[in-house]
Amino acid sequence: MSALTHATARRSTPLGTTTLAGLKPALFITLVSALAVVVAAVVSEPFRSSTNVESLLFQMAPLLLVAAGQAVVITTAGIDLSVGSMMSLATVLAAASSSSAGAVVAIVLAVGIAGGLLNGVGVVSGVNPLVMTLGTMAIFRGVALLVLGQPGGVVPADLLTPLTTVFGHVPLTFLLALAGVALLWLASAETRWGRALFAVGGDEGHARRARLPVRRTLLIAYSVSGLFAALGGLALVARIYSGDPNVGDPFALDAITAALIGGIAVTGGRGSVLAVIPAVLLLALTDNLLNLAGVFSYWQYIAKGVILIATLAAYHAAGRPSGLLTMARGGWRKGAGADKDGAR
Repeated sequence: MSALTHATARRSTPLGTTTLAGLKPALFITLVSALAVVVAAVVSEPFRSSTNVESLLFQMAPLLLVAAGQAVVITTAGIDLSVGSMMSLATVLAAASSSSAGAVVAIVLAVGIAGGLLNGVGVVSGVNPLVMTLGTMAIFRGVALLVLGQPGGVVPADLLTPLTTVFGHVPLTFLLALAGVALLWLASAETRWGRALFAVGGDEGHARRARLPVRRTLLIAYSVSGLFAALGGLALVARIYSGDPNVGDPFALDAITAALIGGIAVTGGRGSVLAVIPAVLLLALTDNLLNLAGVFSYWQYIAKGVILIATLAAYHAAGRPSGLLTMARGGWRKGAGADKDGAR
């Protein structure tokens, strides 16, 4: 057995090897989301309108992207609190630039990767991910405010046009978000980096002793999170048509929530990026229905909290702990920075 296979098998298991009352967690959350859609379609006539469906898909696109990146980081037993601020920064960069669409996209994506890499460098240097990404969250937010002090700006027409393109009633941003999630899933499931990702999240110390490229794996994971947060910011521009230095703030919590109810273990080593798709659908559906009902926005936060707690309680009752108790005792990546002489 190779070192990579042994390290991965020791503790980390891809989503689907443990069941929830006989169902894989990804299948469970998919069935719950599908049932919610059916119920919503039956009880709410406005929900069934093509305009609302289009709005729902536009709403899902940014969260799909940022949640997928967050899922990768959580798989390493880490966390990225900076994704919301990175999304905000992406929107203001798009709205404050007079460059062509290609140049704007290149700048935004480069900033996203650089921001994620900064987080990764801090984590592999021994800084707790919670602390590191909390710091960069403030930095990215400050930069966004420096670039654009208040909501506004003008998004180049040659960028806004493709971002707002709709095929039938399916937004292009939604299709691209699905493609991005699928590509990230393939990378995490079918490549050496992906297998190392699960091994590092399952047992970082053992992964180091097995001479796996722990630092490189973490650097790529956080860079991916930054990249997908920047992509999420561009998708968000399709909804707000401008830049906003604070618009991404709610997405940090929503992305973590989507990853966890999608079956990603907060202690790392278990999960599937694909599972964020039904999880995001469930969260977006909750917001959508409450908006249609004219319910105040703060009830949406309460509803999401209830969904998160109920889902994790169901996983725990079925013998698939989310790892929250272990995390609370030991902290995110308690061993981060240990065994620094291990494989790079």
